[in-house]
Amino acid sequence: MDRYLVISSDGHVGLPPERYRSYLESRYHARFDEVVHLEIKAREEHEKRFLIDDFNTKWRAKVGDGLEGAWDGTIRNRVLDGDGVAAEVLFPDGITERNAPPFGADIGLKPSPERAELQWAGARAHNRWLAEFCQDDPHRRIGLAVIPALYDLDETEKEILWAAENGLKGVFFPAFSGDYDLYNHTKYHRIWAMLQEMRLPLHFHSGASPGYDTTQPGWIGTYLCEFAFWMTRPLWGMTFGGVFEEYPELKVCFTEAGGEFWFPWILQLMDIRASAKHTSGKLGDYYANMSMKPSEYFARNVWVGCSALPDEETTQSYYEIGIDRILWGTDYPHPEGTWPSTLEKMTVSLGGLPDDDIQKMLGTNALDVYDVDQDALWKIANKIGPKRDLFLKQAAE
Repeated sequence: MDRYLVISSDGHVGLPPERYRSYLESRYHARFDEVVHLEIKAREEHEKRFLIDDFNTKWRAKVGDGLEGAWDGTIRNRVLDGDGVAAEVLFPDGITERNAPPFGADIGLKPSPERAELQWAGARAHNRWLAEFCQDDPHRRIGLAVIPALYDLDETEKEILWAAENGLKGVFFPAFSGDYDLYNHTKYHRIWAMLQEMRLPLHFHSGASPGYDTTQPGWIGTYLCEFAFWMTRPLWGMTFGGVFEEYPELKVCFTEAGGEFWFPWILQLMDIRASAKHTSGKLGDYYANMSMKPSEYFARNVWVGCSALPDEETTQSYYEIGIDRILWGTDYPHPEGTWPSTLEKMTVSLGGLPDDDIQKMLGTNALDVYDVDQDALWKIANKIGPKRDLFLKQAAE
């Protein structure tokens, strides 16, 4: 075939906030009515502090109704066709396009004992809408259930079962654990066993972090240096906690570290720490529950969702991570993603690499992670996928 199969590892969806009401359990309607406009206003204010208002205004004017693809399936498929994307993994949204689930059950989910019940309600509302959205085009939409797993493992099990029974293809857990138990805790083993048996991949996505004083200078730079740390913290917790030793078929994806130079450094660090150097030997036999190097578990159990890659990104990082671990992503509809210049950015980042490597990163690696109809996706790709010779032209230039 003269076209690539592209499965984006990073797409975001969500309703306009007020439309989540009909997907909430009725007992939360009164609370929703009280806070929905306050949440909208709070997001707008946070957006002004976190993003450049003028930049976003120009961005929204430029892309027109394409932003409505966050909830409109017809528009979304039009965008995917233009980007050459056959299918995409769907995360909830955050502040960027104002389509986040209610009560803080969004991409930046922060655990809070005071909000636990409401976050569960917001997560369920999003999951129920998402299941409908995915059922409208089940081949192209790989939906992830939002699971506030840190609170209640019985509820976590129930929601995972519901998600699988209703066509969702994976789960999204909060990466930032706050004062709750990190994922190395043995109490989570029942969840890992469940996900492994059901062949549902687990996902973490950048976004959540400790709070910052947004009135002070330098907080955004601090966040930009730290967000990848908070997103990947579950990686070393699960690795040194023996999770991948105990559950060798568990699949875990870490998406949007903002420059994949991060992961080679993390792999090197974990391997060094696991080798019991003189400087760490006094800490005891903390690696006894691992029969392999951390990097070897990574090469078997972990995938990296690469999105929002800068044009100057070097290809060496892909090979240091492992070509079969890379999942390309567009981050649609976020302004830091590739849309509406996806093809151009694809060829800049990947043009000139071996053809088989490009195809793995763009799509076939994802076939190892998700339960999808491969024949259906190849048929779609045959019509709208990016042409292979464009990547050769980029290499020649």
